[in-house]
Amino acid sequence: MFIAALFIIAKTWNQPKCPSIIDWIGKMWHIYTMEYYAAIRNDEFVSFVGTWMNLENIILSKLTQEQKMKHRIFSLIEDLAYASRISQRSEMMLVKSFQLTPFLKFFFGKKLKM
Repeated sequence: MFIAALFIIAKTWNQPKCPSIIDWIGKMWHIYTMEYYAAIRNDEFVSFVGTWMNLENIILSKLTQEQKMKHRIFSLIEDLAYASRISQRSEMMLVKSFQLTPFLKFFFGKKLKM
């Protein structure tokens, strides 16, 4: 029963609409190829050559921008995790110092001020 319900949910579930990188590159390649052949038909070949030759640079630029963004996000997550570990350590040290206070007062008398 559970598996049948799972298959029904899977069919109606809205899957993400973001295309993969390979799909995006294929789409861009198709668009530029169609523009290339349309330009040849209309004798606009010379004006289109610059864009066609630049296609690889455009794709690489988009990919490197995406990789930079991922790197920034992972770096931010790592920094937050590090800050969390530091705050946990400082809290533990604070708790330990409060636990030692009665012990220190016993040995050093009332001269100790905390």
